[in-house]
Amino acid sequence: MSTAAELIEKAFDTLSARPGFVSRSDQRQLALLLCDLIEEKSSGAFEAPTGLGKSLASLIPAMAHALESKRRTVIATYTNVLAEQYWRKDLPLARALFEAGDSVKAQLLMGRARYACLASMEEHIPETTESFRQLAEIGHESDFRALIRKPARELSMLWSKVATPPVCPGRLCPAYDDCFYYKARRQSERAEIVITNHSVVIQDALMKRSNEDSGGLLGHYDFLILDEAHDFPTAAGNGLEFELSGAKLGALAAVAHRMESALLPLAQRAGDGMAWLKDCADFKVAIESAQKKLIAYSIELGRPGILTGSPPEMMEHPQVRASRTKDDMQGAKSLASEVSDSCEKFVKGVDRRMDEWREEDPERVRQAGESIRNYGTYLREYGIGCFSLFDPQGVAVSYAGQSGATAMLRQDVIDLAEPLKELIWDKTPYACLSATLATDGNFEFFRRVTGAEPRFEEILPTPFDFGSQAALYLPPVPGIPDPTIARREGNEEGYWRSVASELSKIIVACGGRTLALFHSRKEMEGVYQHMNLSAELPIYMQLKYGAAMVGERFKANVHSSLFALRSYWTGFDAPGETLSCVVLVRVPFEVPIDPPQIARLAYLQTQGRDAFFEHTLPMAKMMIRQGAGRLIRHADDRGLIVIIDPRVQTKGYGEQILANLPPEMRTFRNLDDAVGWIGLEPMSLL
Repeated sequence: MSTAAELIEKAFDTLSARPGFVSRSDQRQLALLLCDLIEEKSSGAFEAPTGLGKSLASLIPAMAHALESKRRTVIATYTNVLAEQYWRKDLPLARALFEAGDSVKAQLLMGRARYACLASMEEHIPETTESFRQLAEIGHESDFRALIRKPARELSMLWSKVATPPVCPGRLCPAYDDCFYYKARRQSERAEIVITNHSVVIQDALMKRSNEDSGGLLGHYDFLILDEAHDFPTAAGNGLEFELSGAKLGALAAVAHRMESALLPLAQRAGDGMAWLKDCADFKVAIESAQKKLIAYSIELGRPGILTGSPPEMMEHPQVRASRTKDDMQGAKSLASEVSDSCEKFVKGVDRRMDEWREEDPERVRQAGESIRNYGTYLREYGIGCFSLFDPQGVAVSYAGQSGATAMLRQDVIDLAEPLKELIWDKTPYACLSATLATDGNFEFFRRVTGAEPRFEEILPTPFDFGSQAALYLPPVPGIPDPTIARREGNEEGYWRSVASELSKIIVACGGRTLALFHSRKEMEGVYQHMNLSAELPIYMQLKYGAAMVGERFKANVHSSLFALRSYWTGFDAPGETLSCVVLVRVPFEVPIDPPQIARLAYLQTQGRDAFFEHTLPMAKMMIRQGAGRLIRHADDRGLIVIIDPRVQTKGYGEQILANLPPEMRTFRNLDDAVGWIGLEPMSLL
């Protein structure tokens, strides 16, 4: 039988013979490097630039080892969009490159909230349930939006009602056998390749930590490939947080409602129907009371504030002390204790009634037992979690803040290195991949933030010719005010006006075709109100909702421009002339305003480290690379990268930021020269 490396070489030979395929030696090299890591049970970190084809370079060695030795590989992405691309587009191609490719078992598994719940669909839109059951490929929200013919706004409202809830009856649900989520989980346990997202990897690791005998969500696997690994810390932080908020309290009430419906027939047979309904009503009233008190607590505080944190020396930092809540945790403790007590009282009451009903109807109680255990465990664990807010472990901060339009109490882990070593890096061999994994030409920042210690590292060259495909334009200085000075002097309006003037010139010179990336909504909306362009050069602005929709409108109108925020700095793909200019309005420095940011910088300083040069600046460099990476997505793309922020030209760190862009690009300080050199064709009507 052929070795895995021989199978990979043969697969790439087959791929190279396909019409239209452009052979890339570095893609083959990456696949062989991953093959070696899987074989040797080792770990690595690779910067694989856009256009190299890292999806196939990941799938091909995973397929080869599945065929050669039945090794199980998990491939995880940050965005659900990329995970579905792996599943729908790249996996079928990878299978076709192997003689026995169809024999490899593969499965896509996402978080449960991404799946449609058939039981909920039967309740809310029964007329569409059967057709969806038959036609949906994976049962995700993407299938739902494609198959359910309703206006976008109505679809969003419906999805909130039919998405799989955080806890459900499991095997006792009448739709269990057809459930898309549980079917994916069952098949994932047997699959040799599992495609998932970072959040599922974290959740799987947490489940295995809490119960060593548990197979988690993914079962035992031999190798982990983390694509979009630069975003893995974000997913890990979200997975390790605990939040007491209006939305979370609403979820508790929804769980109680499901328990009420599930046990009402038992209660009625036992003559306890009214008493059971009162138990449920009392719990819901307690939760509603907690929701109101949470809002009142937030209003009384007036601004976000730190409750407590760890280690103790961090809490003594002057900035942390200045950010403490004014009531010294008493209001928060009282509220969290009330929620915890309500959960425990309700669950104990359920257990007591189940014991009583078991004597009269043991079989029905046994049948209901599993789903009720699921619900009860969810409520009890949430109640226990409320106390974790006041007993942070490791390097963490608990604080009062805002969750959307409502209040919250939350705990965030702010140094992920040790938790991730315990959960991920010390458990399974891995490879971290990203187009922007390195800063300053090395992986030191990624290692420091994540705790990963890859044995092998490599930065692969880009397949694009940035020397001829792209140019950097830096507006003349002086011109745009320093944004920090403008804010300090109360001249933000003048700053916005100057940025709008520069952006207008750029958009006109490029005939639209511009993606302008902002660091804050306030700045984006402030600049937008000063824009005054002709109707032939429309500007779309990312609103608080419907981010994907505005991106599609931008792609459809070649002479439009798009003003966008964080979600468009990474992952957005608009190849071709539609996106011929990326404008980075401001260097995206993290401003220590929110409690986690304040605590993180304070912690670094208490460790004798320079918070700006060890965290703030490297994060900005990585974000600049990600934003600039929206421009060149294919070999025939051409365009400009523009950085309006004058600090890249006036501050010492500016040279470091610019050094993280492709060095072969020419730099221009005259807009007409830049546009002319890159060869952008202006609109005929201008």
